[in-house]
Amino acid sequence: MILFLGITYKKVWIGLENLDHLKTSQQNWIYASWHNNILMDALFLKNQNLVSLVSASSDGRIAARVLELMGNQTIAGSSSRNGIKAMLTMIKQIRSGQNGAITPDGPRGPRYKLQDGIIYIAQKTGVPLVPIHIEATRQWIFEKSWDKHKLPKPFSTVVIRIGSPYQVSENLKKAELEQVKIEFESTMNENVEKTINIKENIK
Repeated sequence: MILFLGITYKKVWIGLENLDHLKTSQQNWIYASWHNNILMDALFLKNQNLVSLVSASSDGRIAARVLELMGNQTIAGSSSRNGIKAMLTMIKQIRSGQNGAITPDGPRGPRYKLQDGIIYIAQKTGVPLVPIHIEATRQWIFEKSWDKHKLPKPFSTVVIRIGSPYQVSENLKKAELEQVKIEFESTMNENVEKTINIKENIK
């Protein structure tokens, strides 16, 4: 169904030059996307051999299946189940040169609130975080879900905005890490607002 819908979308990519710069320097990266974009991430980032950190819950297993069908890999783990093991596996994969993808407000929220794991992984790998957000001119919003998940309607215009890479220093004290967490959360939410503004100005 998602692949069928994808055929009908008009896609507008913003910020691809941010990835071009990383590719030129042969630098891998970690996509950072809020949880309500996870289905669209699977579609628009398909066949990139990404490794994605997903929840070990039943919802996470569904997300993992979709991501894998789209040509990417998954590692299951959350704060309550296999979290440390999953993070260590993720770090190993990214250190090997693979690109990653993390939804840092998942699997339970609060929506658009950054959890610690993504900063820890970025710090231990030395790999930049790349914000990505997706909005559509016409979309279904599942209001009863904690993340208000979205799905673009057929034949809508979909804006995919890639933000500037964000580097986390490997030598930070605890207080500094908390500041970095606040700063990157703000960076991600600023990318959301910019994507919405672009979408709303599409005729």
